[in-house]
Formats: sequence, structure tokens, C-alpha cells
Amino acid sequence: MTAQLSHRGPDDSGVHIDGAVGFGHRRLSVIDLAGGRQPLGNEDGTVWVTYNGEIYNYRELRPALQRRGHRFATDSDTEIIVHAYEEDGIDCVAQFNGMFAFALWDRTKRLLVLARDRLGIKPLYYGVFGNIFLFASEIKAILAHPAAHSEVDHDGVADYLLCTSLLDGRTMFRGIRSLPAGGILALQDGELRLHIYWSMPRAAVRHAGTSLEDSRDVVRGMLDAAVGAQVVSDVPLGTLLSGGLDSSLVSALAAGHVGGRLKTFAMGYDHGDTLRHDDIDGPYAELVARAYHTDHTEFLFRSDEYRDVMSRVTWHVEKPVDLTAPSLFLLYREVKPNVTVVMSGEGADELFAGYHFFLEGCGAGTPIEFPWAPYLDEVAALLDPALVARTRCRDRIRTTLSAEMASFESDDPLNKLLYLFLKYYLVEMLERLDKTSMAWGVESRVPFLDHRLVEYVLDLPAAYKAKPDSNKVVLRTLAADLLPAAVVTRRKRPVPIPVDPKSIWTERNRANALVQAPESRIAGYFDRKKVDDFFHKKNQFARTDNLAIFRTAHALVALDAWHRAFGVAA
Repeated sequence: MTAQLSHRGPDDSGVHIDGAVGFGHRRLSVIDLAGGRQPLGNEDGTVWVTYNGEIYNYRELRPALQRRGHRFATDSDTEIIVHAYEEDGIDCVAQFNGMFAFALWDRTKRLLVLARDRLGIKPLYYGVFGNIFLFASEIKAILAHPAAHSEVDHDGVADYLLCTSLLDGRTMFRGIRSLPAGGILALQDGELRLHIYWSMPRAAVRHAGTSLEDSRDVVRGMLDAAVGAQVVSDVPLGTLLSGGLDSSLVSALAAGHVGGRLKTFAMGYDHGDTLRHDDIDGPYAELVARAYHTDHTEFLFRSDEYRDVMSRVTWHVEKPVDLTAPSLFLLYREVKPNVTVVMSGEGADELFAGYHFFLEGCGAGTPIEFPWAPYLDEVAALLDPALVARTRCRDRIRTTLSAEMASFESDDPLNKLLYLFLKYYLVEMLERLDKTSMAWGVESRVPFLDHRLVEYVLDLPAAYKAKPDSNKVVLRTLAADLLPAAVVTRRKRPVPIPVDPKSIWTERNRANALVQAPESRIAGYFDRKKVDDFFHKKNQFARTDNLAIFRTAHALVALDAWHRAFGVAA
């Protein structure tokens, strides 16, 4: 099982066995390189932990624990978990500011505890197979155990096809679940108990009478504090710098906290002269790099590299991958020889309404109208009626999203929709970020998702986030004093991908062939004739737009790639 995670922890490994309980760990050394080996136990060996992530405030927590008599054998953040648990039990997680997934074994109480950070930055999966309970940072480690089964979850397939996000802790594998963000799972005396210790609806700060200027100052202070806490590292650290607003803000603030020149990284594809200037990240990233005197590197990839890594990326991400995952995978491959830790602007789009459709009044839509899955009706029409009936996917998804939106009490429709983004879509993005970076032994940190900043921004007035002519209003306001004007006003661009007009038809033909083939792995999910009609714009699909065709084609190609990567039968 630990061998399946060797890419996540290339520096060290360890195992602790206590009767029927076994902990395995693969270490990526970031803090206290000489100490901090895992699994790690307390002084008398009654409490053990295996852990992935960073607790940024561990040095602030340590003195109080020492005053209470706890003795520390290392300078690692890992040991904080053990002693904080001894002092406060599982409630200790409320003290931690960071990104983490850990398992803790209390031998005295015969209690196993799994915990995940508030926003779900670090992944954690589990499953029960007969009388065996398995858990890991990646599903492939669970599947390595003889008791586990590699079987498709048809509800997961339906979730993926209809809204891209897997709901209710579901994965693509039957019997394997994802621990919810902000969740604690306790196993004792054969009984599993799930507790949510933090949720966005409960934590959101209300802002009666707060001005845009006040909000700007608070957000800047919180973001700067988060960046300052997250530059702590005993190994080389840098930032991803695309020249967009979010990564540029993180890089600008990080440059003020590190000693020496900050390392920054950008990427792109060699498109020749086919792209408009505004679509190319390089010149904008260079503006920021020059302004803050960073040690900047831009990596240019060939289009064929993107296609060549699809199967490897799918194996690492463990679900059908979106269009940007191969690009990130290639980027982190090149980053690894330079740094072990990077910070990025992930999360800002979901917090501050950064996507283009927020400028189009989508906040007034119904929950089922996922802006990130705009072709729901077209895709639903392609599904095999038996799959729809078996998974009850349309009604189930509508019920889940309606209930979630209702749980977030806000007078702003936009804020309610942004909550859904943070609850579902963001977790998908974080999973992609974690697994494409950890595939190369690189740790990704996300200052925008410091939970205190998230709590503050959640219910800021919608006008501070999006207006008809501008998004990320409060971020652009605070960025005016930090970044070049061209970067502040630049419209959002997606992660670079090697797509041109010909790609639409190439991907269409490829997807249709995968469904129509006699030995197809994915045909069982679809009505073959309707798929053919869809990709050729016939009958009820005559007016289908090209973007719908391209995005749906990629979804089918990615689904087939997942089946191939894991040898799973439909």
C-alpha cells in the first residue's frame, strides 16, 4: 500500500503495527528534515499518527503544550497533532491552521481517528471491505490491499457526466469514499461515527455596513498573513506565476516574506503565432517578475506532450481528468528540480467570483444549472435510460444541490452560488492540484484558502465580488497598489491547454469511435445512436454548439481513459 504512494513521499518511509492496526507512511520532507519521521508516537507509545500536509501555526501551539508538561522529541509539525490530541482529544483539530489529512491511533481507548482539513486541500479516502477498514491519501493504495475491490460506482459516473463534481463523498470506485472536508471519522468498537467539525454555513462572517475600502484592507491583511505563514519551509520554495491576478498577488506578497529572490514559474505551449497577446501568460508573468525581482522561469511544452501524459495523469488523479490536469502535471514535472514547495492562487476564483459567467447574472439561476457544467441537458439525453433509472441521477443531483444552497443563509444569490462552488467544484480543483503536484513530490500550498480568510469573504456583499463589467472587485482594488496595471485589469485566462479549432473535430471523432466500438469500455453508459446524432448534430441535436461538442467529447475520452488506467469494467 505504501509503495503505491512512493511518488507522494520519495524521501522516507515507515510502518507501525499495533495488533490489528497498521499505519504506513511515505514522507516528503519539508519541515525538520532530520527528525519528523512517521508514523510518529507520543512518549509512552500509546498514541500514534500518520499525516500528510502542513500545520502552519504549529510553532504558536507548541509553547502552551510544553507548559502543560508535554515533551517534544522533534521540531516537526507532526508531533503537534499527537500532543494536542493528548490534551484536547479529537477537538484538537479546531486549533490547527493548515492543510492536513491524518490518521491517529489511541491504543488505550482502542480508537482510530481520521481527520481532514476544513477546505479539503489534502485528500483522504476510506472503505470497509468485510471486517477490514482501509484508508489512504490516494485510492490506489486502498486498491493494493487484497481485501479491496476495484469496481465502478455508477452513481459516481453519473455525477461526473452531469455535473463534473462527485457528490456526497462519492468516488468513481464502489465502496470507497472521500472523507468530507472539515470532517472527522472515528472508528471504535466496530462502529464508525462521522462528525463535521467545521462547515462554511456555520463559519461565515456577516458584514452589515462593511465598506469596500474596509473589506479591501481586511482581505489584504489576511492574505498577507496567510502567505507569511505558508512560506515557512526547510526546503526550496517558490510560487506559480501565470500573470493572472491571483497568482500575481500571491507572488507579490511572498516576495516580501522570503529571504533572497523568490523563485517563480510560468508555463505555456508553443502555439507559434496563433494566439492573441492577451491569451499568452508569459508577458504578464514577466511584468510581475521584474517588478518584484523574482528568479523567474517559463516552461514551454509541445502539444504532443499534453496528449502523451493523459494515461499517467488519469492514474494519478484517479478519476476522469479535466482539460487542465495534463498541463499542471507537466508543469510540476519541471518545477520539481527547482523547488519542493510551491504556492498558487487556487481558490480565489471560487471565493471572489472570478469566472466569466458570474458577470452574466448566473446567480439568479436554479441550483441544477451548474455554470461549470452548462450542457447538462445535452449530456443527460445521451445516457442509457437504464443508467438514469438506476442512479436516479437527475433527481438526486437536484435534491442535493437545492439542499446545499438552502443551507447557506445569505440574501445574495451570487454568494449562495459561490458557496456551491466552494463546496463541490473547488474540492475537485484541489484534488487535481494535490495529485498532479504530489505525483512529482511537490507540495502545493494555497494561501487564499486560509480558513479565516474564507470565513471573512464568504458573505461579503456580492457587489464586492462581481459587477456587470468586473469580477474580483475587492481583489482588483487591493491589487492596484501591488501589481502592474496591465495585470490588475487583465481578464481571467484558463490554465494553458494545446487546443485549436481542429481539436473540436478530432476529439469528437475520437469520442464517438470509443462509444461505437464493439469492444467499447463506456458504451454501456450511453445510447449509441444518440451519441452519434449528438456528435454529428442530427435530429434533436441539430443546434448543438461546438463548445458543447468539444466538452462532451473530452468527458467521454477521459472516462474511457479512467477505465483503461484502472482496468475497471463498466
